[in-house]
Amino acid sequence: MASLASGTVDVWGADAWRYDKGAFKKWVTASGVEGSIESRQMYAHLASCFGDCDVDKTGFINATQFDRLLEITAALPRRFGLAPSWRVEYGTVEKRQLARKAMFDAIDSKGGAPRGKIAMYQFVSWAREHLSGKAHQLAEMKGDVALRHIEDYTEAEYLAWLDQAVNKPDSAAYANLYNYLLTSFVEADNGAKGRISFEEFDQLVDIAAKTPRFFGLAPDTSDTATRRAMFKSMEALDKHSTNTGFVTFRKFLEFTRSHVRAKLAAR
Repeated sequence: MASLASGTVDVWGADAWRYDKGAFKKWVTASGVEGSIESRQMYAHLASCFGDCDVDKTGFINATQFDRLLEITAALPRRFGLAPSWRVEYGTVEKRQLARKAMFDAIDSKGGAPRGKIAMYQFVSWAREHLSGKAHQLAEMKGDVALRHIEDYTEAEYLAWLDQAVNKPDSAAYANLYNYLLTSFVEADNGAKGRISFEEFDQLVDIAAKTPRFFGLAPDTSDTATRRAMFKSMEALDKHSTNTGFVTFRKFLEFTRSHVRAKLAAR
């Protein structure tokens, strides 16, 4: 496992909170401690997001840019299924924009007359206050599973989570499994091309099989013939690009969801 850990760091860097849900939850909690490294990192993250939305580079953002800013900052917790998509939360773009405008106005008018724009320090102060409440919720989440830390869960917890992850598209588990499979695919994609060869797929299966193997739900040894058949079946998912010798993430994702559903149904 040492070589896998080294490869993970090579791909994602030392900031595990960017790809590892368990590390992200700890990072958010620790970021609430004033003076901590995590607090500085959170500040830098929020400030960078603000700067990306400040398209005029004035040091201020308006309500429209604030709406975009919240989408950018929400992308990280959504990556792990820890925040709902705006569609789930608001339903329509119009409702989302109205709700975000109300938030913007509250920030803008706090401590003085509204200006129709907010500065970075105003956003950071508001975001930290918002995150302080979320940190407690993350620690108390029930039924949640972080696949890179599977040793922290029981087999029953894992299987219940997995059932949601492949059968309930609106669930947090569904989004989290997507991210786990995506990051695993990227780690196995040695050519960094967005598609993998059979040799890379063989490595990918070993990465993805780590969690079911922990509970004895997958064999410890590999069967090359079986894996080649799986690879061919994924190629065949798209009639327009079969026999290319490569598999894309979309095909791997579709195959894996179907494969896991079948395994769960068989149990």
